Parts: sequence; structure tokens; C-alpha cells
Amino acid sequence: MPTVQGRRRRREPVALADEVTAQRAARLATVAENNKNGSFDPVYVIGTEVPVPGGAFESLDHLQVTRPEAVMETYEVHRKAFEKAGQSDALSRVIALVVQPGVEFGHDDVIYFDATKAEALSQCLSRLPGAVFEAHSTDYQRMSGLRALVRHGFSILKVGPWLTFALREALYGLDAIADVLDGQAPQSRLMRAMEGAMEKAPENWKKYYSGSATEQWLMRHFSYSDRIRYYWPSPAASEAVAQLRSRLRGKMIPPTLLHQYLPSLDQSLASSDFDELLISSVQSVLKLYDEAIYG
Repeated sequence: MPTVQGRRRRREPVALADEVTAQRAARLATVAENNKNGSFDPVYVIGTEVPVPGGAFESLDHLQVTRPEAVMETYEVHRKAFEKAGQSDALSRVIALVVQPGVEFGHDDVIYFDATKAEALSQCLSRLPGAVFEAHSTDYQRMSGLRALVRHGFSILKVGPWLTFALREALYGLDAIADVLDGQAPQSRLMRAMEGAMEKAPENWKKYYSGSATEQWLMRHFSYSDRIRYYWPSPAASEAVAQLRSRLRGKMIPPTLLHQYLPSLDQSLASSDFDELLISSVQSVLKLYDEAIYG
């Protein structure tokens, strides 16, 4: 199934054998089937390799699109595992297979969808009636790419750190806005608080970010993999966000100031409260997916 050819880090886990993954899927399906509650039967998405969490570790040298033969191998190994577990009926409700259509992101680069490279993969859906593909990682794709993915059969668009990346952008932008409204240049209070939280507990980023001290600092705050997302629930981060919310409470943000630091938001949102602005920032990403699928 999917592989990223390029520089790998020694701590990257080795993918499980297809048979092991399929056996686990069959066991999970058995539990789901034995605990059905309601009038709807569960449906399933299957696959034999899960990509590295949060994007590729390094700059991407080459990305290999899933081979059609690998798709059929994946289906076949799951068919055998499901039948052995007595779950043939559950197998009939497999609606999608996870594949690599040729999209990925690293710390600061994105590989965008190229339909010509995924043509053979798209065509093999004709051998899987009723099924579609799940594109494993579609974060940071252009609207045209998202629409093309859907059009070529990659109808389940998985998105992950793009949402929390948008949240972090909004929080940092609002931190700058709060300082400007106080009559001073941005002081980056929130960024300093988050830096302290990440330095104090480095286990969520240390093995993913390498390079010089400056390069690691940039990645901690701005990497597309967004490892900073694991720190927002921490007491230090929660307190820093609460202080920021308090600093902005009751203040009107001029539309021009909102556009300066959060240009992706509609300027009409300048009168919104703190939480509405955060939600709108995340929704701006979700709207792209909504338009790609239904627009």
C-alpha cells in the first residue's frame, strides 16, 4: 500500500503485515456486528497501512501512489480474514479502502493532487462495485485538488492537523490583535507560553522535529504537522488562552485590524466574540471540504 520514498527517521514504526492488519479489522468488525444497536447496520473502511501521524517527517523526495494491484491485494486479504471470522455480511458493507492518491504534507511543503498520476488507481474502482476510496491525508490541498479527488473516486477526504493548524493561526492572530488594541506592537505572549509548555514536555514533538535550534523552534510553532496541538489542553496553555480571552472581552476589533492578522476571515466577523472567531477559523477549512463534496 502507500509508501513515502525519501528520508526516514529511525524511530518511525514499521508497518504491520497485511494479514495482521486484516485480522485486527475482522476482530473489530466482529465486535461491532455483535453489538449493533438500532436499525442501521455499520459500514466499514478498510486498509493495510496507516501513514505516519501528522504528515511526513522530512521534505518529501518522492511519493508513490498506491498501485491498483495493491488495492486488490488489500481487499483479498480482508475478504479472507472476514470470512474466517464469520463476517461475510460485514464484508459486503465495506464502503471504502484507504489509499495513497499522491497527496502528502511535510513540515513546510505540500504535494498536491495530480489526477493523471492517480488515473490507474481511480479506474480500479470499477472492480469494487459500491466502494470508493478514502484519501488518507488531504490537509492543505487546494480547492481544485479537493474537488478533483472527489471527482476521481476519492470521495472520503480525511483531514487532520489542518483544523488545529487553523485554530493555532487564529489564536496567535488574536494574541497580536489584543496587543495592538492595547496600543502596542505584538508581544507574542501566547507564543512564549506555548514555547514554555512544549519545552517543558517535549515528548510530543522531540522525535518529529530535527535540525538546528532555530529550525526546531519554527517547526514547534508553524509546522504543517502541527504537533503543538497536543499542548492546548495543558494547564499552562489553558491559562494563557484564558488570559487572552479576558484581554479581548468587550473590545471591538476594527475590520482592518482583523484582516491584518486573520485575513482568511470575513471582515464582518470583527464584531464576533473570541470563541466565535476561533470556531469560524476552523469552519473556514471545513467549508472547503463541504464545497468540494457538495458544491
